[in-house]
Amino acid sequence: MKECLNLITERRSITFFDPTKEVPEEVIKEILEVSATAPSGYNIQPWEVIVVKDKEKKRRLKEICYGQQKVEDASANIVFIANTKAGFEHVDKVLDSWIDLGYVPAENRDMLREKILEGWKDKEKAKRKAIRDCAFFGMTVMIAARAYGLETHPMEGFDEEALKEFLSIDKDKIVIMVLAIGYKHPEKKLFPRAYRFKFEEFGKIV
Repeated sequence: MKECLNLITERRSITFFDPTKEVPEEVIKEILEVSATAPSGYNIQPWEVIVVKDKEKKRRLKEICYGQQKVEDASANIVFIANTKAGFEHVDKVLDSWIDLGYVPAENRDMLREKILEGWKDKEKAKRKAIRDCAFFGMTVMIAARAYGLETHPMEGFDEEALKEFLSIDKDKIVIMVLAIGYKHPEKKLFPRAYRFKFEEFGKIV
C-alpha cells in the first residue's frame, strides 16, 4: 500500500526535463497499455493518443503549446484525445468481448447495445463521457509513469485548432491535454509542493 501511495503523492508536474535522456518507445507503449485499464463507462474506452517523439515535430508542437520549453526538452509528448463518437465505434467490440467472457448471454446483446448507445446519441452527454473517461486514462498514465521512474507534466496551454491540423485530428474529437514525459533534469531542484486543500476545505461526509 505504501508504494502505491508514494507513486500518487510523489507525482509532480515537472517543468525541467533532461533533453539528453530518451524514453524507449517500448516503455511508453507499455505505460499506455497498462494505463488503458483505467475505468470508462460500459468499458467504451473513448480515448486516443498520439505520441510526439520526433525532434522536429516536438519543435513544432512547442510553438503550438505557446513556446513551453518542456515540450521540446521532454523525451516525448502524449496528446490525449477524447473521441465523442467512441460509443458507436467501440460498442460492438466491447459487447463481443462480454459475450465471449460470459459476462452476458448472447440473447441480451441487442438490448444492451441500444442501452449503451442511448447515452452517446446526445452530443453534450457524449462529450462529457468522452472527456471524463479520457481524463481517468490520463491520470492513470501519470501515476504509471512514476512507477517506471519517469516524470510528467500535463498541459492545457495549446492552440487546439492548430494542434488538430498539425496531427490530422478529426474536428469532432477533443484534445484534453498534452502530457510531457521524460526524466527530470539532474541539475534542477524542485520547490516544495504548493498548498493543497484539506478535506474540510473541499468535502463533507453526510
